[in-house]
Amino acid sequence: MCGFCKWTLDEKQRELGDLLRVLEQLIEQRDELGRALKAEQKIASENPQTAGFAYGNFANAVIAERTALNEQIAAQEAKIDAFRDVVAQAFKDMKTAEITERNRVAAVRAEEDRKEQETLDEIGARAATRKDGLI
Repeated sequence: MCGFCKWTLDEKQRELGDLLRVLEQLIEQRDELGRALKAEQKIASENPQTAGFAYGNFANAVIAERTALNEQIAAQEAKIDAFRDVVAQAFKDMKTAEITERNRVAAVRAEEDRKEQETLDEIGARAATRKDGLI
């Protein structure tokens, strides 16, 4: 097996894992924003006179941050989709190298078998010749 190909595939899989972890973190941040917004809504509904004004500014900031996070999530998902193709290509390269090596070993073995058979045929022919009294 191609050691370099295996190493390359492992590296690409690790990189994909890193990209997926970043995506998970972005989603968690977005979810945390949603939870914070709900908590603020509850506080604002309990004290509409004092919290109402502050809530509007908070809600606007959350909406802007959520929009930015959604854009980052979409960009990260696009990166992941593209990188999955890179991982698939690395896997294909590794399998191609494995098949090529397997074929090379089989060809070497076949050549060795052919040479051995030629030697055995020659020995057999000599023995038959001696037996017939030709030598």
